[in-house]
Amino acid sequence: MEFFLMDAVPCNVMLDLETWGTTPGCALRSIGAVMFDPHSDEIGANFYANIADQSCEQAGLVRDASTVDWWSKQSTKAQEMLLDGQLTLTEVAVRFDEWWRKNRAIFVWSQGSNFDGVLWEAAMRAIGRGVPWKFYDARDTRTAYDLASFDSRTIRRQGTYHNALDDARHQAVCVQRAYAKVEGRRA
Repeated sequence: MEFFLMDAVPCNVMLDLETWGTTPGCALRSIGAVMFDPHSDEIGANFYANIADQSCEQAGLVRDASTVDWWSKQSTKAQEMLLDGQLTLTEVAVRFDEWWRKNRAIFVWSQGSNFDGVLWEAAMRAIGRGVPWKFYDARDTRTAYDLASFDSRTIRRQGTYHNALDDARHQAVCVQRAYAKVEGRRA
């Protein structure tokens, strides 16, 4: 189900990346994002793209040996999903920016204040681009969980672990449950 949030409700995007490292400047493997309303259970339009390794390398982004090793231990399904329809980092950036504008997104959420958004921003700088959100519109799932005394492990996981779109969907649902707890709603 795809929908567009009305102007009265801030347009929130959950962003998730699969990467070849854990610090700014690492190469990216894929990006997944979903529109969501933290004050309800609605999940909207989504975005997913796999990123060609060579385009990250050409932009000066690097692989971390320990992350390469970590990926070798992940499920075959998660690894194979990263190979389909790869696009250059620039193509993905252009498509993501178009998707962001089309859906009138404002806030970007990620699992941790120092990971997905920060790594995407570093990758965009490497190719001479910016991010579509303002720095003060970044949000962090873990802070929301902490404020709500919410354990995200209580939510049954759907999809494939380490698929950026499946991870983004799950994280959006967890934020919605944390908000419901704070707001006194049934989730």
